[in-house]
Amino acid sequence: MEFRLPNLGEGIEGGTITAVLVKPGDTVKAGQNVVTIETDKAAVDVPIESDGIVESVAIKLGDKVAIGTPLLTLTTGRSPAPAAAAPSPPPAASVPPAGAPVAATDSTPPAPAAATTAFHLPNLGEGIESGTVTAIFVKPGDTVKAGQNVVAVETDKAAVDVPVESDGTVVTVDVQLGDKVAIGGKLLTLKALTPPPSTTAAPPPSAPGSASANDRESTASPARAAATTSNGRVATLPASASACALDIPASPATRKLARELGVALNEIRGSGRGGRVTFDDVKAFVRNERQRLKETGGLTPAPAAAAGGSIVNVFTLPPLPDFSKFGPIEVAEVPQIRQTIAKNLTIGWRTMPMVTQHELADITELEAGRKRIVEALPKGSSKITMTVLAIKACVAALKEFPRFNSSYDMNAGKLILKKYYHIGIAVDTERGLVVPVIRDADKKSIRDLAQEVATLATKARENKLTIDEMRGGTFTITNLGGIGGTAFTPIVNYPEVAILGLSKSSLQPVVRDGQIVARLMMPLSLTYDHRVIDGADGCRFTVRLAQLFSDPLRLLMET
Repeated sequence: MEFRLPNLGEGIEGGTITAVLVKPGDTVKAGQNVVTIETDKAAVDVPIESDGIVESVAIKLGDKVAIGTPLLTLTTGRSPAPAAAAPSPPPAASVPPAGAPVAATDSTPPAPAAATTAFHLPNLGEGIESGTVTAIFVKPGDTVKAGQNVVAVETDKAAVDVPVESDGTVVTVDVQLGDKVAIGGKLLTLKALTPPPSTTAAPPPSAPGSASANDRESTASPARAAATTSNGRVATLPASASACALDIPASPATRKLARELGVALNEIRGSGRGGRVTFDDVKAFVRNERQRLKETGGLTPAPAAAAGGSIVNVFTLPPLPDFSKFGPIEVAEVPQIRQTIAKNLTIGWRTMPMVTQHELADITELEAGRKRIVEALPKGSSKITMTVLAIKACVAALKEFPRFNSSYDMNAGKLILKKYYHIGIAVDTERGLVVPVIRDADKKSIRDLAQEVATLATKARENKLTIDEMRGGTFTITNLGGIGGTAFTPIVNYPEVAILGLSKSSLQPVVRDGQIVARLMMPLSLTYDHRVIDGADGCRFTVRLAQLFSDPLRLLMET
């Protein structure tokens, strides 16, 4: 039996071997510590799961091991007497009992046979952590083939038949009906088949009933992924989904990374031995998808899968129920631009942990000055709005806090700090929200910005924006002040790391110089990527913006 590094706790993917407490030949008992491993959280003693004799130790001091890595090979034997008697018959004599259930059930695997392995509950799909055993299709002594269903488990999402991964003989069944088993929990102990010439000739004349039952089970196994389980429940996972969840070879650490990045393992072509999906395969796959999004500006749907490869579909959701069963409905087409907005927002939401910081800016003097300037402008001039002034304030703050003008490459573990300031302006249109980009905002005057904002907003509402006019933003401003509201939580426009929301300004009582006075206050809502920006810096940024909005002279001097 192969003993692998078990799950050590939430968020622990592996560690370094700091002590090996056993050696080949040692007898161990269930619960006995066999190795010590240093994780990023603590030093942990790892106990063995069952009694046995250590055949070999697969690791050494200083080895870095991931969850699921083989640590030891163990010979297990519950009754020493049969094990001692087993070597006397020649190998051929050990084959006939395979057709006789009584003999196979009666004894543990003979000592000279092939090594035993443990079969664990595999990953059953995104978000499934455990299941309850509702059926057991095999017993000790049964011969099983790769792909044959051995147990059925009931999860919170579906009843699923679980196929074994390799040929072998069942040594022990380590679960019972009703047991709750976590992903990675032990189900069976198997002995690998050792097929001498006589063994290959023996199976065809399979007269015994138990052998034919096994044959029927193995031939039926491909269909059972979509058939009923032994308890009568229908396994709702389709055959393709069952293959995705159960048959894609990958380590626990690789599966965890794929879940965190929203990638289905069946979408990735594995480069490891036997098509195994590696950690690097997942990262390369996501990197290629993000490059595609970068090249298209995130505004076009993913291309269809090409031969020999595919594109991850992170937007696939379970089908909705038939709402017409409950009452009258109307089905409306969703414009392509709205579908694109939904996809882009989903990327941002699933990619980054977001935090929103709120602040009030006293814009009494700024608004009074803005009105004076607007009244003095020649007729037909572009209007200087609060959005235009917000661009100048944001550029000044971005220069002081450069991490807000960056993008985070999680695959490479690098932060890309941008030395240019392209500010996106969210524009509300009849077709949905679009974000044209003001390029090199730091190099333009307030009048220049006013004219460009007006031009791009008009083009957006007339559906005349080009793709290039919506690419390359480093920071976004969305202003809902003309509609209302006191605060909101804007979603970061991926791959940026921050977005500023402006709400409706209002007269509020404020204490100044010991007196309560009415001041025009504008709510600021800054959402940022917490992977890149800490809460303290998020607060400093909004406070700095409030200072700039509150002092028009400072705003002019620092921009």
